[in-house]
Amino acid sequence: MKQINFFALKEDILPVLEEFEAAGPVKYVPTGTTNSPNYSIFRHGMALPNLGNASNVSAINSVAFLVSAADAEINLRALSAIDGKSRFAIDQLQNPDTITFSPGGLWNNDILLHGRVATASESKVSQALMKRFQTALKKTFVKVKAFHVGPQALTLLKNGRRLTISAQSPQEFDLTVE
Repeated sequence: MKQINFFALKEDILPVLEEFEAAGPVKYVPTGTTNSPNYSIFRHGMALPNLGNASNVSAINSVAFLVSAADAEINLRALSAIDGKSRFAIDQLQNPDTITFSPGGLWNNDILLHGRVATASESKVSQALMKRFQTALKKTFVKVKAFHVGPQALTLLKNGRRLTISAQSPQEFDLTVE
C-alpha cells in the first residue's frame, strides 16, 4: 500500500486539490457502507462537505473519499443483507483505478488530525493519481518527520497546537518540530 500522510487546514489543502484537478478532471465519492445503490459525487475538492474539519475524534475514522477519473465508473460491492435490507460498500476492492482521500482537519477547532491519500492498488491509473497528488502537495507543503505539513498547519504546529492522529492519543505521540 502506498500512502501520503499530511496535516492541512482548508486553506492548505484547497490549492493542492485545485492543482491536482488541473492535471485532469476527477470525481470524489464518499467511501463506506450504504443501504442504497445511489451515492454522492463531488466534481471539485472545494465542494467536499466540511473540508478542513475532522468528522471524528480519530483521523482513521474520519470521512474518506474514493477519487477517480471523472469518467470512471464506480462499482459498489454487495454486502450481506441485514434485516432483509440490501447493503453496499464503496471502496477500492471493486475500484482499482482509484485512490482514497481522507482530508483530516480540525477537531473541535482545537486539534488538527492528519489526512491521508492512499491506494491499495497497483493499477497504472491509481499510481498515476497518487503521483499527481504528491506532485501538487510538494509545491507548498514541507516534510516534518513522516508527514507533509501545509503552511497554515505548520504555523499551528510552531504555535504549540496539537497535530496528531487522534484527539485521544497521548500528546507524546503528537507531531513536533524538534
